[in-house]
Amino acid sequence: MNLIIFAILPLIFIGDRLQLRRLKSLFTIQGIRIFLDNNESVNAYIIGKNLVITKGFLKLDKSEQRAILAHEMSHIVLNHYLKMKIFVAVGLLFSLFLFQFNIVLSLISLILIFLLQKFISKRQEIQADRLAYSIVGDELKLVIKKYGDVESSIFSSHPTINTRLKMLSF
Repeated sequence: MNLIIFAILPLIFIGDRLQLRRLKSLFTIQGIRIFLDNNESVNAYIIGKNLVITKGFLKLDKSEQRAILAHEMSHIVLNHYLKMKIFVAVGLLFSLFLFQFNIVLSLISLILIFLLQKFISKRQEIQADRLAYSIVGDELKLVIKKYGDVESSIFSSHPTINTRLKMLSF
């Protein structure tokens, strides 16, 4: 059992790092490395204290880029990546512990951890939106309206456009 734990836990922390290896490193600013993903979709995301932007992101106008960057940098300031990694690691350890006693309970706990992770992710998106909104104001609302998710489910990591806009009306 200990062998399984020591084999799985590092994967949680190095899996995303392996993804960064396939991306082009552009530059580093204030300790944050910026990477380019050749994907044409409009996207930006955080891996640890690294920011990944897509080719599609580069085609946006400056106000849209500023709003998206404010949102992504908010994730870094709020330590969302680290908090989620710790949650997943603790959840997996708990599931592996349960596995020693009851396989069904272990599987149920894995499903609950997955669903809780999506719930926490949605809350983190709203927290990042609020912090970004305090920096860029209505530019963020325009970006959410244009690029946000129209629909969401329990499996989604982002809330819907309407939910995000409602949460900014505080």
